[in-house]
Amino acid sequence: MSDDVGKELPDDLFDALWNEDVSAERGRAILILTADANGWPHPALLSFREVAARDRNTIRVATYAGSTTTRNMRENGKITLAFVDERMTYYVKGAAKEIPAHLAGAPPGLATLDVKITQILRDFAGADEAGAYITSGVTFHNPWPTADRAAQEPGPNA
Repeated sequence: MSDDVGKELPDDLFDALWNEDVSAERGRAILILTADANGWPHPALLSFREVAARDRNTIRVATYAGSTTTRNMRENGKITLAFVDERMTYYVKGAAKEIPAHLAGAPPGLATLDVKITQILRDFAGADEAGAYITSGVTFHNPWPTADRAAQEPGPNA
């Protein structure tokens, strides 16, 4: 079951979107849903590398400029981000608006969109589900070389 927690990111979600360590070996994926031209939900996965809090009411997302996900957001602005793992479960609904490429500073081929939050739902176990909890979310292996990961890897003489 879920309850409406308003339009401001709660502390745990804000912290995850502000401070997530994308250099960690086990990456957490974020399910996003946009609405296509026929009204059907269109799913996609993003990493915390592609999603960040701008403030308590705005989330910035980076998607491929030519993707169906980006086209859907350009056409109707609707997006839901699902944050589901053993730590928290939130569904964030919002209105997406693209930032012009020259202002966003995104690499070529990426679109940058700010999502103005319209509703946040927190999912939790109800009384009839006592003891039930999420054991993990969608995760992925992170192959990106970063300074943090390089410092943790053994050198050639190890």
